[in-house]
Amino acid sequence: MSQKSALLLGASGLTGGHLLNLLLESDAYHTVYIYSRRPIGIQNPKLKELIIDFDSYEAAVEADTVFCCLGTTIKKVKTQEAFKKVDLEYPVKFAKLQFEAGSKRFLVMSAMGAAADSLFFYSRVKAEMEKLLSNIGYPVLCIFRPALITGNRTEHRSGEKIAATINEILNYVLVGPLRKYQSVSALAIAKSMLSFAGNHSVFGKIIISSDRIKDFE
Repeated sequence: MSQKSALLLGASGLTGGHLLNLLLESDAYHTVYIYSRRPIGIQNPKLKELIIDFDSYEAAVEADTVFCCLGTTIKKVKTQEAFKKVDLEYPVKFAKLQFEAGSKRFLVMSAMGAAADSLFFYSRVKAEMEKLLSNIGYPVLCIFRPALITGNRTEHRSGEKIAATINEILNYVLVGPLRKYQSVSALAIAKSMLSFAGNHSVFGKIIISSDRIKDFE
């Protein structure tokens, strides 16, 4: 099996942290690049950490595959404009830079319910991100649409914690066609992204729904 290099965006987040560990453990990648605002404190011979300003950085790295787990909340960044920058502008910006540098695969975490006509700002932003990424020209574009994401976060999100508890109960009744509404763990998302990145039968743009991600739990 030939080894490849990868770029991971969002390595300090919940899903990105899991994916970083999986990439560093994987025999499929000889080098894993990450972009950070500040050092994340991980030492590994495969890891190449670049401390950058996400707004002004205009370079690229030599990476066959790009994983994007960037995401925030309006509560954290305070404004819709700041939210849109993290969840839309940065993913599209770095996708374009890497495509021009020769990257072939782009795997991105979006969200269930992403739709241009959604009543929710969050869902409209995710839909716009997906549309702009689709227009870049990647031979492989994998868009992951999880439902509510569970896991141990370093930041406190009381609303999500309550919703996750409710969803743990609902998961027992959300079966069949309703399975896509079950909560899904961040680790399962990371595992699914790594799996699809290594699946060479995948080509073009594909949407991976939450119920398919659930298979990796």
